[in-house]
Amino acid sequence: MRALLNGKILIGGRVREREVLIENGWIVKIGKRLNEEADLTLELGRRELAVPAPIDLHVHCRDPHPDYPFGFKTETRRFLLGGVATVVDMPNTRPAPTTPEAYYEKEKLARENAEIEVIVAGGVKDPHCTKKLIEAGTYVLGEVFLATSTDAPAIPWSTLPEIFKELPPDGPLIIFHPELDELVAEKPARNLYEHLKNRPPEAETAAVGLLAGLKARYPCRIHLSHVTLPESVKIAKGADITVDVTPHHLFFDVLRVDPEDPVFKVNPPLRGSHHRLRLLRAVRRGDVDVLASDHAPHTFEDEFEGIPSGVTGGEVILPAALTLHKRLGLPLRDAIAMITRRPAELLGRDDLGEIAVGKRARITVVRMREFVVRAEEFGEEDRKFPYDGMRMFGEPIKLIDGTKVYDLKESRREGKPVILEGE
Repeated sequence: MRALLNGKILIGGRVREREVLIENGWIVKIGKRLNEEADLTLELGRRELAVPAPIDLHVHCRDPHPDYPFGFKTETRRFLLGGVATVVDMPNTRPAPTTPEAYYEKEKLARENAEIEVIVAGGVKDPHCTKKLIEAGTYVLGEVFLATSTDAPAIPWSTLPEIFKELPPDGPLIIFHPELDELVAEKPARNLYEHLKNRPPEAETAAVGLLAGLKARYPCRIHLSHVTLPESVKIAKGADITVDVTPHHLFFDVLRVDPEDPVFKVNPPLRGSHHRLRLLRAVRRGDVDVLASDHAPHTFEDEFEGIPSGVTGGEVILPAALTLHKRLGLPLRDAIAMITRRPAELLGRDDLGEIAVGKRARITVVRMREFVVRAEEFGEEDRKFPYDGMRMFGEPIKLIDGTKVYDLKESRREGKPVILEGE
């Protein structure tokens, strides 16, 4: 298929009036006037902007897992409805992909069921399994938990030096959940305040400090997910460790929500307003590398104490980034880079992350205006989705994913992908 995109396009961090020619899923030409024939021409409206399609560096599709009705099919469809074209799926599944055999089986499951590209992260169990996964071609490891969390036992931090010995400086990215088990209390929590008390800030900063110390001895590629504290960001940057933050930790805190609402029960927990506002300032300074959703689906089946931690939100990662641009004053190039170019660089994927000749044609068209997020448009009515009713900026309306072009507004109305062109 040959497709021609014409209008305002984010290229090299700047908005330009250009035409982009796509052929067989790849960007082959960019110019002011290409004078090329195409099977499909997309003329962008006055308030529409084409950006690289997002890469969500941290999601949990739950496949395979005997206890969840979710999987690659259900979750990647939701990501597609939000204009996301690539996700990295974490390994806390059953079985976990800690061996090459289990890893290949999970990759096969993703290929057969996912509606967008899923990069399967390998599970970290011990040095031997880690070495075998690297030999098998795994280029992302983790999420590695240093504290017990939902469906994820903690790995003893004392085993990390032997594991790090297997990781070359230019080897796989290893993703950590930075909370230290020794500082986390396993007590019942009836509300967000008690949950926060069980998982205090010190549990996070201690884990980050431990990893920073190990990075000085073992120069592997460490990445910290869903950090909640500006202190964590500062320690990580000083140790050449990359970090991501989630929209829910930037938009919500324990004083802005109902403390008894289990929707907002997450690990690490929502913090206080002073932590959230300082974390936002770290994002605006450019100290945070990536924005990632930590999309983790759960249904409501219990009271606060019995409901697992985790929320969904991968569907709105692009509007979340654009909302930071609009409301926080984060430059557009940086807001988009946090969900495109930077995760692509961390993954070593030079075919993704930018609209440029020679890159894969993964492009999302957004209407640059405010809109209201509706849970029912993403099939999130009965799940822990904290963004229902929230006003965000930048509504995804079309997705070019290789040889397919999706009408996202119509897809959300229908509850399934609606293809304008492609096969």
